Amino acid sequence: MAGSSIPTVDELVIVTVKKIFPYGAFCQMEEYNREAFLHVSEVSSGWVKNIRNFLKEGQRVVVRVYRIVPEKNMIDVSLKRVSDADSKRKLEGFKRDKRVAKLLEVAQSKMKTKPKMAIPEVTLKMATEFGDAFSGFEAAAADGEGALTKIGITEDWASVITAIAKDNIKKQVRRISGIITLQCTSEDGINTVKSLLAIDGAEVAYLGAPNYLIAVEGDDFKKCEKKMKMIVESVTKAAEKKSCSVKFERKE
Repeated sequence: MAGSSIPTVDELVIVTVKKIFPYGAFCQMEEYNREAFLHVSEVSSGWVKNIRNFLKEGQRVVVRVYRIVPEKNMIDVSLKRVSDADSKRKLEGFKRDKRVAKLLEVAQSKMKTKPKMAIPEVTLKMATEFGDAFSGFEAAAADGEGALTKIGITEDWASVITAIAKDNIKKQVRRISGIITLQCTSEDGINTVKSLLAIDGAEVAYLGAPNYLIAVEGDDFKKCEKKMKMIVESVTKAAEKKSCSVKFERKE
């Protein structure tokens, strides 16, 4: 948890709605010990006649920080600037972080001697190396304690974490997809499109010319996003050389 620190502009945060007024809602930030304000104009991209049709007190939602005024101790957040995909990823990450905290507490309770590292240090090392601490547990479950000791986690922690991971962690498969619109007007356009969409490590499905579905899978959302970005950039670059037009849209 972030404690008393403050978020950054454009950061996605989880809040619990505390008080609702016609002009907006005051929210408590789950990851920060601070209050944020959600103005009625930032609730929905459409017209909001009654804010209570969109929010309820006690509701937990993902919002985006769009303004911070430190001298007034004011943090303004937006709900309408968060996509469904952003919300899903943020909530999943939050749940994973909470599960990690519990698993590390269990790991520490199983140690017969005082641990050589504190829980926050273990968490930071795994998050730094694997993108998030839960992925460190997944790595330990798949590759053993060596996956942890090589990044500087002491053997006492590595052995207990690995044992817990093997009993509790099942590696999940993440999948992201998007629709690529590819148009080639040359005489050999069909074969050109086929060659451009001969992509290693991705699923390509025909949706009806000129639209094609591209999907990638992996054990981490960030890695999937990076892989998808590389694929789209590669196809776009190759298509431009063949005078083809390309448009890509992520599928939520």
